[in-house]
This record gives sequence, structure tokens and C-alpha cells, in this order.
Amino acid sequence: MVTTVRQRWARRLCLSLLLASTIALPQTWAAQDQVIQEQTNMPSLAKMIDHEQWDEAYAYVRLQQNAIVPEVRAIVSDPRTSSTAMEIAYGFLRKVPTLESATLLAQGFSQGGGQASVLGLIENPRPEVYPILKGQMRPPAKEGDRDLLLTMAQIPVPPEQRIADLKPYLAAKNYGVRVGAVFGLALLDDPGSMELMTRALSAGNRDRKRDPLMIFYQFRAWRTPKFVPVLIPVLNDPMEIKDIGLRRYNADGSESAMTPEERRYLRARDYALNILVKTLNIDVPFKIEEDVTYSKEQRELVKQKLRDLGYTVTDEPYAVTTGV
Repeated sequence: MVTTVRQRWARRLCLSLLLASTIALPQTWAAQDQVIQEQTNMPSLAKMIDHEQWDEAYAYVRLQQNAIVPEVRAIVSDPRTSSTAMEIAYGFLRKVPTLESATLLAQGFSQGGGQASVLGLIENPRPEVYPILKGQMRPPAKEGDRDLLLTMAQIPVPPEQRIADLKPYLAAKNYGVRVGAVFGLALLDDPGSMELMTRALSAGNRDRKRDPLMIFYQFRAWRTPKFVPVLIPVLNDPMEIKDIGLRRYNADGSESAMTPEERRYLRARDYALNILVKTLNIDVPFKIEEDVTYSKEQRELVKQKLRDLGYTVTDEPYAVTTGV
């Protein structure tokens, strides 16, 4: 009985599939032809990104050089391109330091370029792209892209022009944008901007203090001797900026929460030590790395090295402020 029912259902299934295929075959063939046509027309770089063929893609970019710009433009203009693939495509433009690639990276600030646009324009700054970036600025009350301001500050157009464009954003609604304006103006030696940097670094709010420290971390333009004095007092700042190691990994492979005594934090002073040692290439007998809490002895050694280099070193943190 079971076999008969199965056979009956199998016959019905075969018949329904046959009828469906008879009706749908022309549409199926047309769809397949369209897919084949789309794949044939797909730019070579797009295929490599789609198949995650990174070695081949880098070799292709090195070979094609500026010829990849139209391919990247086609990829990022395609509404079917995912945000991840889009940022990867923009990233390949960093290997092609031409005006055409810089132009597309500048346009990418508002079209999914992400960090690829930021880094690409810092590595290949072109005055011709400045109007494109400026055209993407929103009013101070609405602007939320700190990196746009920090990138504009590094484009080689007259400093007076950059200062005039950045200054209104000292009153931006977004706190990170205000800090970005402060750092951009300080890079351009605008009077009073160093005092504003001090206020940003002395903020009594954990999130507000992280904003300026992350700019030092992420952007080489501010890791210069010029800004060392403003960072030195932060070597004494114990404010917790980031929780690290909040889970305990047990011998049996399980996890459990750490006790308050076991918890560790990356503090403002740890950020400052990391930045200062990297900025001045200070020779220290311990490793400088991410997510590390440094001992008092290590901090004191760095302070002494700074004194030996002629810097005035304090043992007190900044007085707490509300920031900028």
C-alpha cells in the first residue's frame, strides 16, 4: 500500500514538473541568457571581488593602473553592489594614485567609500577634489561625518580656505564633528585651536575623551612632535576609555564574567603612552601594542624619556572640563 501511494505521488510530481517546464522553459532560457549576458558584461575586477580572488585582483590592479577607475565606477554605480563589495572596490583605488582615482574616492564619501575614501585621499591628496568634498558638507547642525572634516584639513589648498570652511563646525551639533573641526584647525595653526585641543583631551565624559584620542590613533597627520606637549598631561589620566578582558576563559573552554577586581580597562593614559612612543619613536624595553594597560613604572620611564628629549613633563592630569 505504501509503495502504491509513493508511486502515485511520484507520477503526479513528474507530470506537474513536466507541465511546468513546458510552460516555463522559454522564460527560463531567457533568464539564463540574461544572466550569461550580465556575467559576460561584468567587469573583470567585479568578478574577482565576487569570487574573493584577492591575489588576482591586486595583480590585475597593478597591471591596469588607471584603467581600473572606470571599472570601479561601474561597480559602485551598480545598485546591486553590496556595501562591503563597494568599499572593497573603492579600496583598490588606493593602489592607483592618480587624479581620476582621487576624484572617484572623493565622490565616494557620500556613496559608500567609507575608510577607503578617507585613507585614499590622505595618501593621494589632490587640490582638484577639494570642491567635491566641500560640496558634500552639510550644515553644522546636521553634519555627522568627522572624517570628512579631517580629510579636508589635509588637502593641499590654501590654509585660509580650509580654515574658513572648517571654522563654522566648531559649533556643530555632533560632538565628534566639533572635535574634528578643532583638530583640523590645530593642524592648520589657527589661533586658539591648541587650547581647544586641550579642552577636548580634558573632557570629563568617557565618550568625549575617546573622540580626540582616536583621532591621534587613526590619523598620522596629528602624530607629530607639534602635538606632543598637548598629550603629555594625558599620561596621568586614569579615566577608563575601553573595557578589555571582561570575560574569563576557563580551562575547560567555557567562559564566565570576571569579578570587578579581575576586570581591566584601557585608560586615557594608555592611549597617550601608545601615541607618544609611536610619534617620537621612543626606545622602550617593552612592547607597544593595542589593548594594553601599561604599569606605572612603564609610564614613568616614558616621562623620563620625554624629559631627556627636552619636553616639559607634568605629573598631573588636565583639570576636568566639559570638552569643546
